[in-house]
Amino acid sequence: MKRFSAYIISAAAVISCAAAKPRVVSLDYCSDQYVLKLADPDQIFAVSRGADKDYSHMRSAADDHARIRPTPEEVLSLEPDLVLRQWGGGVNAAEAFGRFGAEVISLGYPDDFEGVEDNIRMAAEALEQPERGEKLIREMQSRLDALAAQNEPTQRALYVTPGGVTAGSHTMIDSILKAAGVINIAAENGEVYWPPLPAEALLLNPPKLIVAGFFVSEDQDINYWSAARHPAIEAQLKETPTVYLTPDLISCAAWYAVDAAELIAEKSAELE
Repeated sequence: MKRFSAYIISAAAVISCAAAKPRVVSLDYCSDQYVLKLADPDQIFAVSRGADKDYSHMRSAADDHARIRPTPEEVLSLEPDLVLRQWGGGVNAAEAFGRFGAEVISLGYPDDFEGVEDNIRMAAEALEQPERGEKLIREMQSRLDALAAQNEPTQRALYVTPGGVTAGSHTMIDSILKAAGVINIAAENGEVYWPPLPAEALLLNPPKLIVAGFFVSEDQDINYWSAARHPAIEAQLKETPTVYLTPDLISCAAWYAVDAAELIAEKSAELE
């Protein structure tokens, strides 16, 4: 009887270990979003120090978790099974954080919703939460399909930032504008990535719609001397219908970029 009881206890321990999901530490606020959305709370050992800032979409979920710096000393003292990152920890993160047995997963840098889908799936599989990841992907795609079912794009929009740059093609902002059903003026003009804001062109040929990013951020003091702070540009922002995107929607490429696209689509429909 004792031998049978010992066997039952041993078997239960094996099942419990097999069922345990990996314990994770996140190294930067972009990977924080995926961890806080997809992991069980008891899987999360720690998130980054940016997890509760205004640019973190999942900041309310970060309150109950420790926040650490992305250093091997702080991370490895927690003995995580998994380290999730996008850019945190530097170029040698895989070696630095993996040398004591932790699996290091580096998310990609999406410039479209397909890349976001890849990141969701990668994070969900690493966290052993594949069903949760697939559900999130389906929800995101359903909302994108609903946006795509609207009219063909006719409204032209210019993306403006306090730092004096706009967004061309090969950026997540361009993909958001496309999903919203508007034409990105910078991409239409052949611009790629993050070119300087064409202040003169904005004044001489103002768009009918402006999409403004980061103007409501708490960390924009450094941009007060940029072109976007010129009185003429500020006047243009006041006169032109403008969608102000909060930093938590656009700081990291993730599923909630659809929220930004829906806000732009709504304003564009009002102008129609």
